[in-house]
Amino acid sequence: MEKLYIFTLLCIVHYAAGLNMWEVLLQNSDLSKITQVIQEKAPHIKDQMASSPPSTPTIYTFFALVDSAWTIDPSSMTVNQVLYHLVRYEKLAASTLENMKKSQSLASNSPLLWFSKVGSKVYVNQAEITSSISTPSNGIIHKINQVLVDPSSNNAESYIGTPQTLGFKSLVDALPRGDVHEALASSDHARDPNFPITIFVPSTVSLNKISDSIKNELKNDTNQLKKVLESHIIKQHVYFTSHLRGTTAEIPTLGEPLKTIPNSDGSLSVKVGSSSAKIIHGNIAIKNGVLHIIDNILNFVYSTMWSRIKEDELLSQLETKLLGQTEIINGLQDTSQGTYFCPPDDAFIEASSAYNRLSSFNRTQILKMHWLSTTRTLNDLGNGNSYTTASGSTLTTQVEINETTNERRTYVMVDHVRALVVRSDIGTKNGILHYIDTILGLPYRTIPQEISHNSLTMNRMNILLSEAGLTSSLEEQTNQWTVFAVTDKDLVAMNKTDANNQSTFGRILFTDNRYNDLKTKIVKRHVVSGRFYTDGVTETNTPNLVTQSGESLVMFRRNNEFYVSLVGMQNTEAKIVQRDIAVTNGVVMVVNDLISSGDPELSASTSGSGTLTTSLALIFTMFIFLFNEKRL
Repeated sequence: MEKLYIFTLLCIVHYAAGLNMWEVLLQNSDLSKITQVIQEKAPHIKDQMASSPPSTPTIYTFFALVDSAWTIDPSSMTVNQVLYHLVRYEKLAASTLENMKKSQSLASNSPLLWFSKVGSKVYVNQAEITSSISTPSNGIIHKINQVLVDPSSNNAESYIGTPQTLGFKSLVDALPRGDVHEALASSDHARDPNFPITIFVPSTVSLNKISDSIKNELKNDTNQLKKVLESHIIKQHVYFTSHLRGTTAEIPTLGEPLKTIPNSDGSLSVKVGSSSAKIIHGNIAIKNGVLHIIDNILNFVYSTMWSRIKEDELLSQLETKLLGQTEIINGLQDTSQGTYFCPPDDAFIEASSAYNRLSSFNRTQILKMHWLSTTRTLNDLGNGNSYTTASGSTLTTQVEINETTNERRTYVMVDHVRALVVRSDIGTKNGILHYIDTILGLPYRTIPQEISHNSLTMNRMNILLSEAGLTSSLEEQTNQWTVFAVTDKDLVAMNKTDANNQSTFGRILFTDNRYNDLKTKIVKRHVVSGRFYTDGVTETNTPNLVTQSGESLVMFRRNNEFYVSLVGMQNTEAKIVQRDIAVTNGVVMVVNDLISSGDPELSASTSGSGTLTTSLALIFTMFIFLFNEKRL
């Protein structure tokens, strides 16, 4: 047996050593598109990649875009774009690529590729290196998840002359020549103290929202203008969005420090002082670094909360609803400081029926529920904090941290209606705006709609409710329900995974029709008639709830966290990870497990299947062992 192992290992090593880069590309089915592009657009590169000893091969590092990541038509890719993915005469192992390391590409004028490391992830420009394949004869291939766009031949000083950025150029031109101009014109040579740079450029559209009189005042105040413009430039560093996203510390600029703010929709904002801006077109590679187009000027606050709401086309419905609300508008434009949580147009459109049914007084109350009389930044909105709104209602905050990505999500809740903060810390002269995804205090979704909308994906839960015949009842408005919904991630992850990468519970719930009656019973355990909240649940007060399966659940509190379990059955508890989400016909609680995991009936149903799978695996392993022994 040992001889066979050594022989096989030697064969693998010999085989790998004999492969050149082109042969490796052909062997990787997920690189078929880039392979075809090279064949059609750069056959001379193909020939060099295919060189092997005894000839002297050319060494390459190739950043190869995997098929699933293409966002452009491969036929539109130019030769120069292909060459920008190649480094010649260097074999760059991922382990050697560190922040600010750079290499010249093969594209025209040898534009640079920049490398960064964020945690365990390595990036080239904005693209993540997902895996690497060493080809001992002539180089290394790094698979990447985004196409690399070859840089503009312009440096930052030239680039800001384009139409999208002319508004920023007019501000730069108004400043006497100095540090800002030198940084924009920096070049790649040892004596330049600025090179390379990262620059954030407000779009011309965003700057046109500022009145001419305010812009002229800024241009005429040289000291303030210099301070503002310097806050848009980072020297001696290149920060693509992949690097910015993983940076939590403040980043020094030529002016005041900059902070990054990941938005819940996947976009990224940056903040200097009390003003923030969203990156709307990032990762524009330029001759002397990278440029990001943003939707607001940094370190310059020029509008009131009310003016900013009127400026933003995404808040036109909110603006319309606030017209006529004299008390609120006065508060949003006077000198006193405050915070307003802004639902976007989509939320008002979705809730139009529920909102239009409200009386005039209740509409005013709903709009006041979004208004605090003090300024509260995202950092202030910690887990479990409470604030009194202008309506007199209590606004509470919840913070969730994704265990895998460490992503932080902040929610605000009024009268059990919860909203996700999708963009935060928009500074104004008299306070802060936060954009949220839902209208506070106004339930307007049914239970199935809330399960579909929730930030924790629960598509499988809706499927289970439908198969159990519960969906139509949960969509009606005549009855009230409380549903304990399990996320897709937790449904799949429950119990031990089998050879088909599906949990034993997963087979019962989704694929094995022999267990339909048991599946229906399990699902009905998660549905209770009536509207119930955790408000009254304490260490001693643990209400019992009757489920649609005829069994009883108990909600209880332990160490300031809430749980639910079957009465009289051990090991069936599930933690409530999102609680008290009010909907039009009840309440949704999100739990991290089936309220059935310790059920003897469920364990008995899965044990036979698991034993059979294990036995078959052991028989197969023994057969392979005996076969190899016989051959040796």
